Amino acid sequence: MNNYFQLGLIIIGSFLFFDVFLNDGSISSRVQYSHLPLPSGNTVLVDLSSEIVNQTTEKANAVEGYEIEGEDRFKWYLKRTASNVIATAPNITTLYAYEFDHEITVTTPSWKMIRRRVYCRYLDKNGNEIGTPYESFTYPEYIVNCPKRKGTQKIGLSVTQNGEFVPLPLVDRMLKKPKYELSMCVATIYGEEPKWLLFIEMVEHFKLQGVQHFYLHIHHASNYDLKMINDYVRTGEVEIHYLLERDKRTDNHWHMVNIADCLIWSRGESKWTIFADLDERILMTEYPGTILDYMREIRNESIGGVQFRQQWVLKTELMPEKYESGSQDCLIWSRGKSKWTIFADLDGRILMTEYPGTILDYMREIRNESTIDAWMPTHRFHNSTGIGPIGHTATNIIDTS
Repeated sequence: MNNYFQLGLIIIGSFLFFDVFLNDGSISSRVQYSHLPLPSGNTVLVDLSSEIVNQTTEKANAVEGYEIEGEDRFKWYLKRTASNVIATAPNITTLYAYEFDHEITVTTPSWKMIRRRVYCRYLDKNGNEIGTPYESFTYPEYIVNCPKRKGTQKIGLSVTQNGEFVPLPLVDRMLKKPKYELSMCVATIYGEEPKWLLFIEMVEHFKLQGVQHFYLHIHHASNYDLKMINDYVRTGEVEIHYLLERDKRTDNHWHMVNIADCLIWSRGESKWTIFADLDERILMTEYPGTILDYMREIRNESIGGVQFRQQWVLKTELMPEKYESGSQDCLIWSRGKSKWTIFADLDGRILMTEYPGTILDYMREIRNESTIDAWMPTHRFHNSTGIGPIGHTATNIIDTS
């Protein structure tokens, strides 16, 4: 399991590189991870050793089976980022706190903070602080790991030992076995184009492929989009995390927060987790079963993920803003149960005056593109490209168990 989690961290690191690159960060501000051992006598290594020895807080209790490359996780984290000096975070905003067997992981949307010093603040059931604050740091970006303390009910992060912080309840991830076999982390929803129809098609497509649960981040969505999305929340199929932050950034950079938080969010709760955008669909082209069937056949414990190459389908129109007829409540109620739904008052009657058959016969003959089916993206857009290069914008399924 540890190897699989490391694979997830590597994927996050790859996305973070492109995040910094696309944001035109200076060369000096880009974080680079060295995969080679530092030479003996290197001043960075000397400073690092001193940094580890002179930690002002208590040593994290090692949990058997959760060391990384044979040593304490927090020392490994420090060595992994040795080329960057730890600096105090200017501010910190928190998302969620997840309690695992070996540590508590807090996710944050705060941007451009790798190896920034923060303090873990522990609260008991009465809201009293437990012990002195633990000095930790952000690594990788958007993630802070804190050692566990007995009696902790809530946890927060502050930028100074006595600074203000927001207490977060702990999300239980100490599960005996995953709750779901196959889930999906949907990329952050943002932007002005209507999402409701894309969202419906995506969810129903992946449900047919065996996906049992959807983790969704929302940065911006219209009220109309939320009507549809919240109906899936009502049934328990979708969970939402909202992304709100003080730091300004272009909308697409919220994608990195989504990957980091969703990797932790799904960890332990789902055996396999798909990471894909709202407009991406995975199809088994040479395998006779569903995605879930395929993943169930994987028995090799060394496999931590499966990657699917991308083929682009050109989308040439914006999606419709709303469904223009009928009661929206009844539309949602009948969704998935009926091909066509009649909207009428109690005293309303429909008669076929010039057509020889029934209403159903008439509806079966409709092939007009004004129907909602015709606007489903996979029905409407067919102009495709060749298969993309290996690894380029690929879609991944990660072992998050």
